[in-house]
Amino acid sequence: MSEPKPESKTSRAPLRFVHASDLHLERPLSGLLEIPEHLHEALREAPFQAALQVFETALAENADALLLAGDVIDPVKAGPRAMVFLIAQFKRLQARGIPVFWAGGRTDPPAAWPPSTPLPDNVHVFPVGRVEQRDISKRGEVVARVQGISRAEGGSVDASGFHRDAHGRYTVGVAYLTSDSPGKEGDRVNYMALGGRHRRATVDVEPGIAHFPGTPQGRRAKESGPAGCSVVQVDEAGQTTTRFVACDAVRWIDESVEITATVTKDQLLARLKERLDKLRAKNQGRDCLITWTIRGAGPLIAQLRPGALADELLADLQKYDGRQQPACWSVEVCTDAEVETPAEWLEQETILGDAMRSFHELERNEKTPLDLTKLLPNGLDASELRELATIKTADDRAAVLRGAKRLAASLLNSDELAAK
Repeated sequence: MSEPKPESKTSRAPLRFVHASDLHLERPLSGLLEIPEHLHEALREAPFQAALQVFETALAENADALLLAGDVIDPVKAGPRAMVFLIAQFKRLQARGIPVFWAGGRTDPPAAWPPSTPLPDNVHVFPVGRVEQRDISKRGEVVARVQGISRAEGGSVDASGFHRDAHGRYTVGVAYLTSDSPGKEGDRVNYMALGGRHRRATVDVEPGIAHFPGTPQGRRAKESGPAGCSVVQVDEAGQTTTRFVACDAVRWIDESVEITATVTKDQLLARLKERLDKLRAKNQGRDCLITWTIRGAGPLIAQLRPGALADELLADLQKYDGRQQPACWSVEVCTDAEVETPAEWLEQETILGDAMRSFHELERNEKTPLDLTKLLPNGLDASELRELATIKTADDRAAVLRGAKRLAASLLNSDELAAK
């Protein structure tokens, strides 16, 4: 195959795309031990409201195309309502002449969509196993090429079929992750629209851009901060920029508060309430779910455990927020301070001693595997639980051990814990 010709440096028509992925219309928010009644509907509707904002963005921006890079919907788990919703949104774009280019991911391979429910003509689903090319035209002239491939079930995406247009037309790739090595994802096309990560990230910038827009709606506390889609703008010279558009209906917030050894419970609570008021003002018009992490030193840190001060502060904060809408609802108060293990604990022939020695061994031998998925109940469809229980990084492992050690110490020892 001949080498592509260099891109033309002449002026071209500007282009605008909306890039989204990981809508997960089948997946509700999770990780809440208790849901207040006044938040039931907001939490239930959050995935749909966030997805709606993606389509509203495509319409408001008068986009030349909507790029969907996988994990949009699992039709079986999502059910008829989500499918009807999705088709209705596709038809809204069709009425405005906006095409949709959809590369299937882990949960939405092309074969998963039921043949009895045809998609509108403006929706182009890329095949599995090969890169397919589609054109975007304006006034009868092809102005851009869109290449895409869907992920094979249980497999990966082979990126070797992506290539820039030989005549210099702007080329977009759409895929759910790729086989390219990190930092090389954008080398084959002008813009690679990627899916499969819930965090927004640009992973390659030269010679082409490779970008993950992240999920439009965070599903759990670890997915804190604004979530949305990306508007991709291409100017007359072919220069590409991305712009974030927030779409989340409910926002998870991870808020840290530093205290000193002299801070009292009342002073800490007052500070938390003051911070909560600022968060409400900052995120006006959007429900927020807040995890408070208290850092520092002193006797209060030692008391921040379930069943003690942490629960008291949480109850006070929830009472302070009341039934306000939009809500600024506190879901957890915790600390990530290390638990100091007294030497006598390690020497005890007790359950506490056995537990502390086990934790000490796991902390000392960082390569010892820690597999929580084995503790999941049998016979339960635990795909989401399995994801929550999977320890992916060394930081995750350390955090799990720290929390388990603190809980074990609080349950097995009646004395106050010492903490750094």
